[in-house]
Amino acid sequence: MKSDGVCIIGMPSVQSQIYASEIIKLGHVNCKTGEYLKIFLQKFFEKVLFFTMIDEAAHTGFQPMAHFLLALCIMPK
Repeated sequence: MKSDGVCIIGMPSVQSQIYASEIIKLGHVNCKTGEYLKIFLQKFFEKVLFFTMIDEAAHTGFQPMAHFLLALCIMPK
């Protein structure tokens, strides 16, 4: 990745999996909490901007309530 590159990573939250169907769970094999994902990404990027999604709305709200996690990562280490 170039020094001015941007990485966008998204995944379902592990907390949302209790509401997922069995078929969906088969594809969601590596879900994380928001806290874990952010700490992990900070090992590789200087700046990690973190967002959560519930339904169609992206926001910086309470991570454990999120259905989807979205991270915008810049300035690779």
